Amino acid sequence: MGRPFCEAVMEGKWRIRSHQVLSMLKTVKKTITDCLLLERGDHVLVAVSGGPDSVALLWTLVLLSLEYQLRLTTAHLNHGLRGAEAQKEERFVQSLCAGMGINCISKTVDIRMLQKGRGKSLEEVGREQRYRFLDETAQACGAKKIATGHQRDDQAETVLINLLRGSGLEGLKGIVPVREGRIIRPLLHVGRAEILEFLNHEGLTYFIDSSNSSPHFLRNRIRHQLIPELTARYNPGIVRGLSRTAEIIRREDDYLQDTVGQILGRWGIVPGETDTLLPLAEFIDMHAALQGRLIKCLLEATSQSGNGVGYRHIEAVLALARSSCRRKASLDLPGLIRVAKEGSVLRIGRVNSRPVRSDKPKKMV
Repeated sequence: MGRPFCEAVMEGKWRIRSHQVLSMLKTVKKTITDCLLLERGDHVLVAVSGGPDSVALLWTLVLLSLEYQLRLTTAHLNHGLRGAEAQKEERFVQSLCAGMGINCISKTVDIRMLQKGRGKSLEEVGREQRYRFLDETAQACGAKKIATGHQRDDQAETVLINLLRGSGLEGLKGIVPVREGRIIRPLLHVGRAEILEFLNHEGLTYFIDSSNSSPHFLRNRIRHQLIPELTARYNPGIVRGLSRTAEIIRREDDYLQDTVGQILGRWGIVPGETDTLLPLAEFIDMHAALQGRLIKCLLEATSQSGNGVGYRHIEAVLALARSSCRRKASLDLPGLIRVAKEGSVLRIGRVNSRPVRSDKPKKMV
């Protein structure tokens, strides 16, 4: 039986703290304020894997709980990938939370089984299952916010991953501080070294996931090979630099998204409608960046799955829209999307036939 939460809070509040710890708490509070992550009285579901980032996140929110009048619940997902090690990790998280007087909700899934036949990596399926679990758990316990332990080094890794994949602004902005108004990342402007120092000063233990050192995963190769190489040979401040770049791109991407929303509103278009009629005369006069973002927005909203729209599909639609051909022409795209040029409009809608097997646009005249 864990001790009362208020006891853990008061013990943490009155402890004398080092300059490093106070500096990290100040950074977290600034992120909370600048990005509007919390409101007084929020019930927050804290994702706790047991690793250093999530343990630091939990204890930080405990220390701030009096100031923000927070109610905390934790959630832990066992992915079923590491056998006895994962079970030990789950017991560690439950013990940690009990010691702080915080309720912990845990669940075990079989990621390998869920991956079969889906054409996705373990990382992708694991991420989907984590957020599904967090969403369901937040609804069940009545939490308004979900806090995850993403930090500055994670941000740098994500930017590099998306750069290597050839992403646009939406990928290069990396991890956003708040998503969908409820998923928050209070540690996003804190580095891994600062977190480890914080845990050391606060006397907190954590669990090391052995899979985080496996070179099988791209993120691990970037973390343990690429970033150290870039740091040593090119820029000692590469992590801060990439994090800063992501912040700049996020602001510009937000502006583009807002502008696209205003344009669609002026045209009376609601993304995802059965058929969208885009006025070509005004569209062709727009900047290429806006054209691409408008098409991307409409294709993603029209797609049955909500994803699968890539650079080649957007470029194919733009080529169709800009073509001087006066004859009616159309494209069939993955996700049961058909785009047709019909006189002065571009029609984007769904078709009722089987999905196109190839991810290459199929032109029809």
